Amino acid sequence: MRLPIHTLPSWFRPLWLLALTALLTLHGAAAGAQGFDRQAENQRYRQWLSDFKQDLERLRQSPDPGSADVDSLFARTLVPGSRATQLARELAKAPGGTTSGEIHFVGIPRIFLAVLSDAVVAGDGGVYPETQAAYGKDTLRVRYMHVDGGGRLEPYFNNPDVFKPYRLPETGILERDAYPFLLFEDRDGKLRLGGVSKEFWELVRFMDALQHA
Repeated sequence: MRLPIHTLPSWFRPLWLLALTALLTLHGAAAGAQGFDRQAENQRYRQWLSDFKQDLERLRQSPDPGSADVDSLFARTLVPGSRATQLARELAKAPGGTTSGEIHFVGIPRIFLAVLSDAVVAGDGGVYPETQAAYGKDTLRVRYMHVDGGGRLEPYFNNPDVFKPYRLPETGILERDAYPFLLFEDRDGKLRLGGVSKEFWELVRFMDALQHA
């Protein structure tokens, strides 16, 4: 005896396919969220930051920090030839601080380091879609960084010209003008900084400006 073959009514097929697509989408999002371990990523970030501070100290102690071989000095913490090494060169040339009367202003290198120290990994934005050929050889991942700032950063986060609006994007999604982020290379379980986003660097500049307010 042959069993009857049941087929879906034609009107039901689009609904069934839509439901299946939604289910697969939700499953993919859940898998991505489970794949990002915030606690583990913050532990790795703290280890990177500790190593980076050591490399910075070596740079400060070099005879001429402004002309030092940054790629060599920061080989374990910065991606060679990246935007991050360019930034390190600029920071090496920047003044450590200034004094006006009896007021001492901290230099931008120390503010940058203070912001890095205050930052925690908040989320993952996926692989950064590099558009410049000079940096295309490096695969960098977006790490959204939360910086508390003791409440002093609220005017920056609420500035509609900077964030549209300020929010943490979903896991695996890169959104500009949404949240400060850093770019990291992840190789053999170790992190190396490859770039600092505009959103993060403007936060550093905002903290610098607060000294003069």
